[in-house]
Amino acid sequence: MKKVIQILNVLLLLVAAGGVFYLAAVLKNGNDSKIELISFEGNSHLTKEQYLNYANLTDKNSYADLSIQIIKDRIEKHPYIERADVRFESGNSISIRIIEKKFDSILLEKENQYILTDDLQVLPVFPQTKKIDYPIISNPVLYGDLKVLSVLKKNQDIVTASKIISAIKLINPELYDSLSSIDLENGGDIVIYLSSADYPVKLGRGNELRKVVYLNNLWNFLKGKEINKYLDYVDLRYGGHVYLGISETDTEEGIKKS
Repeated sequence: MKKVIQILNVLLLLVAAGGVFYLAAVLKNGNDSKIELISFEGNSHLTKEQYLNYANLTDKNSYADLSIQIIKDRIEKHPYIERADVRFESGNSISIRIIEKKFDSILLEKENQYILTDDLQVLPVFPQTKKIDYPIISNPVLYGDLKVLSVLKKNQDIVTASKIISAIKLINPELYDSLSSIDLENGGDIVIYLSSADYPVKLGRGNELRKVVYLNNLWNFLKGKEINKYLDYVDLRYGGHVYLGISETDTEEGIKKS
């Protein structure tokens, strides 16, 4: 009986060893399969070629030395990419599906411009970057040098401007499309500029979101009206009151400076 058990143990050991060698051979052959094609989708801010070039994945002769994890790591190092799903497809092809970070605004700092994400992360603007028609934030109070990939959630000026942008986008998408820039005036009064108006909107500081509601109501009222041609500014700084600065222009309607 003992001899039978010993023989069975030996057979099981041989089968297990054979399985290990088989798996090793299969994995080796799989690794030897040369990648010949990389498909890429999910991109909006840059072309497929620009992302692959950044990740050093344009030379097909180097594909044999790559693994899925290496490709994933290279792709996700790009500052515009949130994450990437990389997998083998049929044959010798690999598919890459990316999710880009959500852009929120453009930040101007001195002579430099950066992209701000919805999480207030600072990203570079590349010469080839597409679809960056976002509201501009200018003249914020910054503490220290601005660094790419840093997050500005603790910067009160940037947070305030971002909340204004989000509120306008939520309240009135049409007004958001007209939102050109927010000037933070280095800690002074906040001023909004609209592409649909030739005059600034002085928002001031404090109760910014409530003033955004006033601005939306006023914008809907003034939209398409003749008076827009004669306005120098709109002032929302004073306790829920709206002041219109009228140009000193003689008109048939007798509009005079307020």
